Amino acid sequence: MKHIIFDLDGTLLDSMQAWKNIGRDFLLKKGITPPSNLRQKMKNLTIPQAAQYFISEFSLALSVDEMVKEIIGLVADKYKYEVQLKPYAFEFLEKQKRLGTKMCILTASEPNYIHAALERLAILPFFEFIMTCSQVGLTKQNPQVFHMAMEKLNGTIEDTMVVEDALYAIRSAKEAGFYVVGMEDETAMEDKLEIARLCNRYITSYKELL
Repeated sequence: MKHIIFDLDGTLLDSMQAWKNIGRDFLLKKGITPPSNLRQKMKNLTIPQAAQYFISEFSLALSVDEMVKEIIGLVADKYKYEVQLKPYAFEFLEKQKRLGTKMCILTASEPNYIHAALERLAILPFFEFIMTCSQVGLTKQNPQVFHMAMEKLNGTIEDTMVVEDALYAIRSAKEAGFYVVGMEDETAMEDKLEIARLCNRYITSYKELL
């Protein structure tokens, strides 16, 4: 493939643990008992969508922007100091860059905290650009967002690969017509069989692609 669109959290970064209890921690900070299904409710939400959900569901007297800032504040230090790459991700990116592959990141995360991790891990130079869902006004539930990233890379459906870990995003990328590689992540293990069925290839480590 001449072009690759990477998801970030759970695909390139082993960062899902940073998010695992973020909703619970936020509500507890506000003195609210989290519902038992909170993680499932938040599973496919962007940060602004999660903020809107909190405001509506728990009658919080905050704006979406204020909520977003608070949520980001809870995870920013984890990205700055703790989050690591998935095993062999650096080696795979390095190899693809050497081969002339054009690569980008398409993420539901926000640029003001992910850049700290990408700079610390020295992988920013591998990518042509970083596209966030909030910047383009679409979530990964809309297949068009993958086409937008592909077009910005100057790729085609035939020569562009998508690497994702989340079932909903994989479904969307497949619906858009892409060759999709599924990356195993512990937060998506309940969907593993369906992810493996949908993807053109399912991997547990980038070592399998070296």
